[in-house]
Amino acid sequence: MKNLNTNETLVLQAVINSADDNGGDFTYIDDVLKEITTLKINQVKGYLSILQTKNYIHCCEGGQITAGDKFDYNSFYEPNYIGA
Repeated sequence: MKNLNTNETLVLQAVINSADDNGGDFTYIDDVLKEITTLKINQVKGYLSILQTKNYIHCCEGGQITAGDKFDYNSFYEPNYIGA
């Protein structure tokens, strides 16, 4: 995940934390927004869009977020997965 900047990593970590609360398989945009207090809502949505373009996540209808091809929710428990 070396091609992620600081804010992309922050948002992906929020996705991970939120997904963990849902059993690790998925999350919702509203739950991710609650995780991040340092960015504005439109900024978070922009970074989610970038993460989807980079294929780390997939944003579905209804605001659900699932893992993209470059990201496996089961792997984020490995040490240093973010920023590796």
